[in-house]
Amino acid sequence: MKYKQFLEWCNERACDGFWGFNTITICIEVIKTVNKHPFWEREKAWQKINEELKIVENIVEPTNKKIEEYIGESEGEK
Repeated sequence: MKYKQFLEWCNERACDGFWGFNTITICIEVIKTVNKHPFWEREKAWQKINEELKIVENIVEPTNKKIEEYIGESEGEK
């Protein structure tokens, strides 16, 4: 996942409300940290943070899985 995709993912979660307090906090801190770098260094900074903290593995993918489960359950109720 590229930094731009991570930003879009965070914005989508902000709009749909499918995230928890910890996810909000992590997104905000990661974005603040990456945006401290000049725009041409942001992707490299994001890759380093993601490599160290495994943001995609530990935050994005589990959240997406929970969303899919929730939507699947909601559609089953209709």
